[in-house]
Amino acid sequence: MKCAASKNELWDLVILDPPKLAPRRKVLQSASGMYRRLNSLAMQITKRGGLLMTCSCSGAMTQSGLFLRILQATASMSGRKITVLCHSGAGCDHPIEPSYPEGAYLTNYLLRVL
Repeated sequence: MKCAASKNELWDLVILDPPKLAPRRKVLQSASGMYRRLNSLAMQITKRGGLLMTCSCSGAMTQSGLFLRILQATASMSGRKITVLCHSGAGCDHPIEPSYPEGAYLTNYLLRVL
């Protein structure tokens, strides 16, 4: 993405699905910075009015609502505005046991980036 941003390349659709960046709460602060940097680059290469699908599989990030706050702050710092078109979690091939809510760690947002 850095290369694309340096060349001012833009896409109508960008999909960002990084590996788990916050396996434990104690690394949440450093993971937050990584999510900010990655999403900032993704927003830079998304055309105005384009779509960004961004994902997280870090429960500490998604279950607290921190991921969405990071996305909003990143958009603001990047001079962009985002609109959430869809928010979803795991598909039916990844069932969640009600007695283990921590299993609901997968999340993704489909954003319109302006």
